[in-house]
Amino acid sequence: MATVQTIQHFQQFAADLNGPVLEIGSLVDSSYKQHLPKHIHNTGIPENYIGIDIFPGEGVDHVINLCKAEDVQKLPFQQFNTIHCHYVMEHVTDIFAMSQHIEKLLAPGGVLLFSVPFAWRIHRIPIDMWRFTPQSIDYLFPNIEFIHERSAVSLRKGNKTYPMGEFPEFNFGKQLDTQPAYISWYVKAMRRLGLHNNIFNQRALLHESNIMMYGIKRQSPTYTYFDTQYL
Repeated sequence: MATVQTIQHFQQFAADLNGPVLEIGSLVDSSYKQHLPKHIHNTGIPENYIGIDIFPGEGVDHVINLCKAEDVQKLPFQQFNTIHCHYVMEHVTDIFAMSQHIEKLLAPGGVLLFSVPFAWRIHRIPIDMWRFTPQSIDYLFPNIEFIHERSAVSLRKGNKTYPMGEFPEFNFGKQLDTQPAYISWYVKAMRRLGLHNNIFNQRALLHESNIMMYGIKRQSPTYTYFDTQYL
């Protein structure tokens, strides 16, 4: 599953996505509107497009848990030129084993399209374990070079994207006076009246936002966001 913002962002690079393709977390849940990673390919969906999930159902070609090495061997291909992993990793217990298996499955020169929440409500499907930053994703995939110009941050609503690392927030500190006058006045009035202190006494509020990263597997990769002095 993906978001409409994820689909629209990565569609820009559809011509660079080749098969075979692996979609991780491909189960289609008919209880709500689905935005399928297949749509990123526009009308050029490769013939060898494989969907996997830990649950059987619509959209799932193979029931596979990528945290388990023995499950990886069940895949019909051991190398993929494109891997989709959208809004799955936050629900995974062993993100380190899974990221290692994703790297091994991605062919040299292949593309990983990876989307995860930075700031988001708790959503258990069936569990909700993690939130991510660009540095943490870089660290998880040491052999994948993430392309800054093709990666972005998106909000829950609207089609605008932000450069990677620019996380929009509602700042209640020094930047409050950069807001329209009526907003600045309202926040200051609430503070004086002591109303909703749990909100208006915060330094800033983060918008619900997702990270969308485009990476290429390299023979000699270079970290894009993670400083190697901390290895």
